[in-house]
Amino acid sequence: MLKQSAVFLVILVTGFSGKAQNFDFNANCRNAYNNLIALKLNQGSALLKDEEKKNPDNLIAVYLDNYFDFLTVYTSDERNVYDRLKKNEDLRLVLLNEGDPKTPYYLFTMAEVNLQWAALDIKFGEYLNAVFEIRRAFKMLGQNQKKFPDFKPSQKSLGVLYALLGSVPDKYKWGVTLLGMEGNVELGMGYLKQLIDYGNKNDYIYRDETITYYAFLLLNLQNKSEEAWQVLQSNGYPKSDNLMSTYTCAHIGVYGKHNTEALKLLDQRPPVDSFAKFPFLDYLAGLAKLSELQPDADACFKKFIAAYKGENHIKSSFQKIAWCYLLKGDTANYLNFIEKAGHKGGSVLDADKQAKKEADDRRIPNPKLLRARLLFDGGEYAKATAEMNLLNENAFITTDDKTEYLYRLGRIFDETGKTDSALVYYGRAIEKGKDIPRYFAANSAIESAKIYEAKGDKEKAKYYYNLCLSFPNHEYKNGLDQKAKAGLNRLE
Repeated sequence: MLKQSAVFLVILVTGFSGKAQNFDFNANCRNAYNNLIALKLNQGSALLKDEEKKNPDNLIAVYLDNYFDFLTVYTSDERNVYDRLKKNEDLRLVLLNEGDPKTPYYLFTMAEVNLQWAALDIKFGEYLNAVFEIRRAFKMLGQNQKKFPDFKPSQKSLGVLYALLGSVPDKYKWGVTLLGMEGNVELGMGYLKQLIDYGNKNDYIYRDETITYYAFLLLNLQNKSEEAWQVLQSNGYPKSDNLMSTYTCAHIGVYGKHNTEALKLLDQRPPVDSFAKFPFLDYLAGLAKLSELQPDADACFKKFIAAYKGENHIKSSFQKIAWCYLLKGDTANYLNFIEKAGHKGGSVLDADKQAKKEADDRRIPNPKLLRARLLFDGGEYAKATAEMNLLNENAFITTDDKTEYLYRLGRIFDETGKTDSALVYYGRAIEKGKDIPRYFAANSAIESAKIYEAKGDKEKAKYYYNLCLSFPNHEYKNGLDQKAKAGLNRLE
């Protein structure tokens, strides 16, 4: 019924002239695209409206309108915005289907619309919709690659799909195969790297978008945070007057041990009036400040909560505010804010699940271990080591704290190049923490696997990746399982 309605709307809009619509990525559309991916959404939208008036048969404007919707939903992360704009998907697909099938943009633009909405469907828990959209996109891109093998944009989207599908855990891989898809992390990453090299020598409009995808996949699928950071730096990131590139660098900096640089970028971010509202940047700033034990970190999380209308990162924000008070010795306010983490916001993301678990368990973190953890997360290894040198395993009472102590030492030894000592402490953390629902044992297995993988010992690396997958119901399980699966795919 929805498809029929969309067809009717197309007839009203086009007058059903029978004229084939064209795909002209002209200078005006390129300018609109560049504004959109810089998160200058209003400027990009104005250029598209101008294009639609001057060239009503140009379907690139329809395709780029979907970027506007995608980025509006992505930056706001609001369910009501998603529900309102989702209605545009079918109409756009019908309009694009009216285009000239002899151009490579015909299948490509429809695949892109499907992929963008699949990403948003996953964000809002509409997984069945996402599966079928990904399947449609995969088939269209494969056909387009065969028909137009020199068309680089298809390679961009296929690279992302191959990498993501290749990281699907074994227990779900049958579904991917059943749907006629296949994944390969190394192939997908190779596609993206080739495109970046190509874009540095040729006029390739999707260059920055490809760099962004590649860096995020390096961080999240391959655990290569330093390589992700260097890819951005070597390609001129962050771009001036470009909020998306600031976000990309800040995100990878915060989660990839370049905390000080990330915080500087966030402090110097472009004025918000010219860009889409993006409250998540305040959450990132809070993480960056907290990792440096700055006393005003809680203000960033409070600002995020006040501006953000979605469900994600709310529990995590209340948890981080609680930590700020705990580090100041204010247990009463810790309890006040951790209680909020228990019942406000959603529980889809691993960080929010972990925050809710801390609230439900009513187990106050050890402030000394928390200080060491936060300093380590910010890349302050010398300071984290100094904190750990003040502690002793025998001084801790609970299994949780004893395991965390061993795990923290393993992480510090690992990041400072003392991998043999790291493996000893990872092993002790695995043994001590294998039966508790914390993430220390699982991540110790991941980090041990990475050390052995770097040494070229594939069998031990596989053992530890599989060991990580064997631990049930721990914090951050989804993310750690994905990293373990990506590691096994690399080794295979």
